[in-house]
Amino acid sequence: MTRTLRLDRRQTLASGLAMALGSAAPAWADERRDFKMFDGHLHLVSDDLVRYPRTTISPPGAIGPGGAPAPGASVQVGQPRLVPTAEQALRWMDEAGVEVAAAVQRRSSYALDNSYILASAQAHPDRFWSVVVLEAADAATPGMIRDLATTRKIAGLRITGTREPDGSYPWLNSDAALATWAVMDALGLTMDLIYAPQQFSPEALTAILGMARRFPRVRIVIDHVGWSRIEGAPGYGLGDQPAGLVTQPNVHFKFTTGNLNILLEARIPASGFLRHAVDKLGKNRVMWGSDMGSSHGTYADMVSRAWAAAALLTPAEQRAVFRDTGRAAFIRRA
Repeated sequence: MTRTLRLDRRQTLASGLAMALGSAAPAWADERRDFKMFDGHLHLVSDDLVRYPRTTISPPGAIGPGGAPAPGASVQVGQPRLVPTAEQALRWMDEAGVEVAAAVQRRSSYALDNSYILASAQAHPDRFWSVVVLEAADAATPGMIRDLATTRKIAGLRITGTREPDGSYPWLNSDAALATWAVMDALGLTMDLIYAPQQFSPEALTAILGMARRFPRVRIVIDHVGWSRIEGAPGYGLGDQPAGLVTQPNVHFKFTTGNLNILLEARIPASGFLRHAVDKLGKNRVMWGSDMGSSHGTYADMVSRAWAAAALLTPAEQRAVFRDTGRAAFIRRA
């Protein structure tokens, strides 16, 4: 096992070096698989600035405390952050063996205007399952969700926010937000959650656990494995998750390029982290998401790095993480 982890560390660092030098994807990117993948997190941005004008609003937590870059930023220096159009993404997905992607609204490009994500999913319903971004506490959101679920067949809603000085999370569990959760629960939709800033918060995760228990029909997906503490074996920071969260059946965890960058920067073997995450959380509760459009690097490299991290998983576990879990958590309404 020690030798395997050492090899993985060299592979992971080599992948990071390849990114920095702009070289081709590592050899394991061409590894043959008997299934098509599901990408649980991919952003799309149109090149039509007239039809889909952009905004300059940044999402909460884009910058870390005190104005410092978020964790993992240093390994991205000098790399392009490619934000694909739907057509570009489809080509990259085909090349990488990705069948379907959860197309997540890019808030920093379009704020709450979900027009391009919805249009892309409507044009390619078998390839993009739309995850819109709205404010759960907005009184108009419950009605919008009902309409979008019926007319646009959305797969989920993504919400985000920070902790208030009094310790509350109004964006998540205020009385106003509960109306949105009730609609999501009634429709059986998926709630995709990311809290800010981008650092481990047991308080935020405890609040999320409360919502998961209150609305058991809502499939909850926590981005970036909940920003677990940055530490290595044996616990890899996952031992600090609220006890009930790791066993709550309607909670899922998304392992992304953002996590890979943080692990690379901390020199923690990604394969050890993912092996432990699957052991602790369950293969049917961990999914892969590229984070293309937010993380830096090429799509091919994101896929190959993720597969390198899965080196210690069994074939059945790999299929769950790279396909089955995401497809079960994000269900496009018929």
